Amino acid sequence: MRYIRAMAELDEAWLARTVPRWSGALHSLGLGHGDIIGVLAGNQPEFVAARDAATALGVILMPVNPRLAPPEIEQMMARAHARVLLADAALDPTLALTLPGGARRLDFAALDALADTVAPGPSTPDGAFGGTLLFTSGTTGRPKGCLRTPEAEAARARELMATYRLSSGDVHLIVCPLAHSAPGIFLRAARAAGARTILIPRFDARGFLAEVARFRATVFFLVPTQVERLLALPDAERAAADLSSVRAWIVAGAPFAPASKRRLLDWLGPGKLWEFYGSTETGTVTVLPPEAQPGPPACVGWPQPGTDLRVVDAAGRDVAPGEVGEIYVRGPAVMTAYLEGDQQTRLGDHLSVGDLGRVLPDGALVLVDRKHDLIITGGVNVYPADVERALCEHPDVAGAVVTGLPDPDWGERVVALVAARPDAAPAPTPAALLAFLHGRIAAYKIPKQLVVVGSPDELPTSPTGKPLRRAARSHPALRAAPGS
Repeated sequence: MRYIRAMAELDEAWLARTVPRWSGALHSLGLGHGDIIGVLAGNQPEFVAARDAATALGVILMPVNPRLAPPEIEQMMARAHARVLLADAALDPTLALTLPGGARRLDFAALDALADTVAPGPSTPDGAFGGTLLFTSGTTGRPKGCLRTPEAEAARARELMATYRLSSGDVHLIVCPLAHSAPGIFLRAARAAGARTILIPRFDARGFLAEVARFRATVFFLVPTQVERLLALPDAERAAADLSSVRAWIVAGAPFAPASKRRLLDWLGPGKLWEFYGSTETGTVTVLPPEAQPGPPACVGWPQPGTDLRVVDAAGRDVAPGEVGEIYVRGPAVMTAYLEGDQQTRLGDHLSVGDLGRVLPDGALVLVDRKHDLIITGGVNVYPADVERALCEHPDVAGAVVTGLPDPDWGERVVALVAARPDAAPAPTPAALLAFLHGRIAAYKIPKQLVVVGSPDELPTSPTGKPLRRAARSHPALRAAPGS
């Protein structure tokens, strides 16, 4: 068979032929209900076939990010007690893997060859969803494995189908890695709705716009980093792009700079931009629809039907509207538990992932920051996200990461890494950026140390663009810089 690593339309007829063969092969390896398999692959049809084959057997699928280093993959396999790793043979990390506990590694060609020697297994029933083990991005320490039941996966898919009105008339582009939570469930929801699905193995701004026009794409999910790449294209090039087919341009996964959102809205026009807030653990929590755009800064919209939101203080008491507290969520898409019994933060049946927010009088949620990233300087609280948003209001700033460093006088001092837009000429100086902040945020929030790095790629961020503030604390530029 042919293995596709270029852009490809998902062929449901090929899947219908392949899935029972592969489920039979997996069954012959002794895999059954509740077992876990890892799948190390990119955005390719084989990933989807492996997921469907696992679902048919009641096997839990653990997506493995191809960007991980071999020791990280080995640790995931060991922690999950996964018995098999299915992998694209073209991925270099698989060559140096030493799998724990006698786990077996097969590439897709070997799995297909095994299928030739055994009886076919079951196909995935229509509307069936399998369980998933998803590891968090690890922005606060060791990644946690989130066990999501078939029921939770189905609930989230139904929510996506209803919210974005997915149907057989849609053309859905997958441009984010299927190893991540949101792209994986968007794929499953779109397929369940009968949408035509196009898999793009890697994101390139010009190539993406070409594929939107070529396939008359109607719906897709992007992270803000990808939006920034698109906005960095020349104005004339963006103006010439054919976006007439697009009805749902969905953005989430990391903070979205207000200035970038305004530029995107100016480009797209009204009625297309959607945002949502959620996590691997909770699924979608809130949605900001097109008619509410752009909304207040950091507003992520209203809770989804069936989702109950609480914002509480340190004693677990609900705070008044407008006050900052920790966000707790209850709903059908919330995960069951963490792998290995890692500690969950719960109030009754509500779960927190450590985000802070406040509720507006109309019930919309505003994200404030991550609880563990709070900076206490001179006895007052500073939320890094507030400072990052203010910096990103500057027209020549492409991104910022703000964190705190120990300081003998202040306890902690606010420090910032800032990336200029590639087309900024000249790049803004630290002094100019600090002057820009005066009058926009309180004086105590203004960084005492600010470094402009060469490009957005030099900022410590996750693959989805989330600021890695712990990593920023040891950034050589901050350690070397004497201050502003």
